Amino acid sequence: MITHRLLTQKTRNQLMEQIDKDQHLLFYSYLTQRKESAQFVGQYVDNQLTVVLAYLSELSFPAFSFYHMSEKQVFLPELIAFTRAIFQLEQNVICGTILSQRDFQLFQSFGLIVGEPQRFLTMKHVDQSKLLESNKAELVKEEEFSEVLDFLHGGGMRFFTRSELERCPFLGMKDGNEFMAVGGFHFYDPELVELGNIITRLDYRGKGLAKSLTSQLTYLGKQLSADVYLGVLAENLPAVHVYKSLGYETTAELWMVDFALS
Repeated sequence: MITHRLLTQKTRNQLMEQIDKDQHLLFYSYLTQRKESAQFVGQYVDNQLTVVLAYLSELSFPAFSFYHMSEKQVFLPELIAFTRAIFQLEQNVICGTILSQRDFQLFQSFGLIVGEPQRFLTMKHVDQSKLLESNKAELVKEEEFSEVLDFLHGGGMRFFTRSELERCPFLGMKDGNEFMAVGGFHFYDPELVELGNIITRLDYRGKGLAKSLTSQLTYLGKQLSADVYLGVLAENLPAVHVYKSLGYETTAELWMVDFALS
């Protein structure tokens, strides 16, 4: 028998204890840093939890995270239909998530993927000796928040939210009064440190600003946790090269996708 229900806090805590953060960083963030705004739908087969679809409404699009228990069968159309109904989402709404190779193939098999999927890497810092001794970037001040918001949105930072700027340290490099590069964190907490929103203005690229900025941010992250992560599109080879040169290694190769709830 197949049933669906919202997960209790007890079940969510049990999942947090068993999750492999290196492989499922997005889902881990829903269980921890996003726990106040995320909701979790579980699919049960014969009263055994087999898969979870977590929903987040605070971004500019319906964002999801998908967690599939190993080797368990998934009845995806039923899960999608229940999720759409309980959260009152339109049938033609386009949602976003990041999937493992196996789950990407599962979504593909039901024709849910729309647009062009993008390969995505989760990277973890492993070599402190490769960081630069750099303090070129300065902490972004509150009176500069509006300018940084415009800078990041203009650079196409799809997953950036203002709350990240308000609760996490952000660093910036300026030429005169204008930002050349900005970077910060998605999460900056002992539970989870993840760099994000790192961008250099187009006319200043190729000057090593992103490398210096990322190194300085990594040092900041290491003050809270030994485990510091970031995510990057695999096709962004210059960024991947920079991160590897600073001591990051890939822990998971994933797919960033848009999908339909129909």
